[in-house]
Amino acid sequence: MRTKIKIGEKTYQIEILEIKKDLIKVKVDEKEYFFTQNEFQELIPLEKNNYPGLSNPEEEGVYLVLEKKEIKSPLTGKISGIYIKEGEEVKPGQRVITLIAMKMENEIITESYGRVKEIKVKENQTINIDEVLLVLE
Repeated sequence: MRTKIKIGEKTYQIEILEIKKDLIKVKVDEKEYFFTQNEFQELIPLEKNNYPGLSNPEEEGVYLVLEKKEIKSPLTGKISGIYIKEGEEVKPGQRVITLIAMKMENEIITESYGRVKEIKVKENQTINIDEVLLVLE
């Protein structure tokens, strides 16, 4: 599908080449880019790095989001559940931690693809706002 998008004052001719689940391959001005969507349906750029999904004529590979290498706590509270392990691959929208704050359970979900490099918290640990919960690679 071909269409145009406007970013700032510049208009780009784009072509959506392939869509698989939440991965999108787009051609912009003869160059290919890869995107995923977050929970708000916003496109997030990806970089190549070993995630199977979309085909690439030059190389089959993995795609990880450029942003969000660390997942931080949005609230001060207590960790009530950890649902991933170090070395595990995660994808956007996946629940990784449950945090109890103000007597409510809050699910912490990933916004990107990656592999869990390090979990920096333990169950029943009290954490502060903006404290790093885990690191993705």
